[in-house]
Amino acid sequence: MLLRSRITALMLCTLMVFSATFSLALPQARADTVNDAAKQLAQVYDQVALDPDGESDVASAKAKLAKLSRDPNSDPWPDVFDILLTNQVIAKLGGEAEAKNKIIDFVCDLANVQYSTKPGDLRKNVENFREQHASTVTALFGNDFTIDDLYDYLLAAKGEIPNVITNDVANLIALASGDYGQIRNAAEGWTRDALTRAAGGQYGIFVDKLSALGWSIDKLIEAKDLISSEVDPGYAGEIALMKAGVRSETYFLKEGKEWDHNINLKAGDTMPLKLSVLGFSQAGYVLHWQIDDTGVATVDDSTKTLTGVTKGKTTLRAYLNNPDTDWVYQETVHVTGGSAHGPSME
Repeated sequence: MLLRSRITALMLCTLMVFSATFSLALPQARADTVNDAAKQLAQVYDQVALDPDGESDVASAKAKLAKLSRDPNSDPWPDVFDILLTNQVIAKLGGEAEAKNKIIDFVCDLANVQYSTKPGDLRKNVENFREQHASTVTALFGNDFTIDDLYDYLLAAKGEIPNVITNDVANLIALASGDYGQIRNAAEGWTRDALTRAAGGQYGIFVDKLSALGWSIDKLIEAKDLISSEVDPGYAGEIALMKAGVRSETYFLKEGKEWDHNINLKAGDTMPLKLSVLGFSQAGYVLHWQIDDTGVATVDDSTKTLTGVTKGKTTLRAYLNNPDTDWVYQETVHVTGGSAHGPSME
C-alpha cells in the first residue's frame, strides 16, 4: 500500500528509539511491514549518499558508537538510566543489573541501525536487532500492540505534521534562516506535537504502554539525545540524516499534486515554484530557488516562478542558504520549443 510505505522518514530518524522498537523488533510483525520500514530508511540513506560531508558525519558517529563503552557506570549510561530505568522496567526485565545491560545493548544496537547507511549493513543490522531484542520488546510491551498498529498511528501523526508546522511561525522563520541546529530542535518539536495530537482514541494504547513503564514520548526523545550527544557531538550525523529525511519527503507541486518526475515546460512559459516538505505545501515560499543554466530557464526568487528560455535541460534546486550544501529539492527541468541550447543538448 503506497500510503503505508511512505510513512514519514523524518519520524523514523528523529524518533528511532521507539519507532524502530516496534517496526524492527516485534515478533508478530508482518514481513512486508518490516520490509517497508527498512525500505523507508534505505530511501533516506540514498539521499545521504548525495551529501559527501553528511555521509562522512554519519560514518564518524557510527565509528564512535562502536567504541562507546557498555559499562553501566560509564557515561552516558547513568543519565540514560535516570530516564529509562524505572521500577516497572526493572520488574519486567529481571532485576536492576539485568535491566541495565538490556537497555545498553538495546540502545546501542538500535543506534547502530540508525547510522547504517550502506544497504547491506542496514539489512544485516535490522535482522540482528530483531533476533537479539525481540524478547526484550515483548517483555516490555506485550503482544497486543503490533507493527501494523504502530504504522497506523504514525500515519495519523504524519497527517498532523502540516498543521503543527503551519502553526509554528517562529520555527518556520528558523527554517528559512538555514540554522540546522535550530531546525533540528524544531523538527523534534513538530514530531513530538504531531505524535501527541495523534495519540487519542484508538491510538491511546501506545501512550498507555509507555505510561505503564514510566516512560513518555518526551523521555524517549531525551534518552535518544543523550546517546546522540555522546557519539555525535554537535549532532552533525543526525542533522545529515535529518536533511536526507526531509529531502526524501520533498515533492514539487504541479497543479496541486505531488510531482516526482522531470519538470517540463515550453520556452516562454512560466509556472509557479511550489513545494511540499513533509506535507507542508507552503514550503516553496520560504525557500530560495536556483537554476543551473539560465540559458535554458530562469527563476525569479522574489515571485517564486520558473520560466522556460530555450530548448534544453538544466537542474532546478530549492535551498535554505547554500544551494551546494543546504538544498532541499533538486530536479531536472526540460524545456521544449525555441532554439536548441547547445551545451544542454549533449
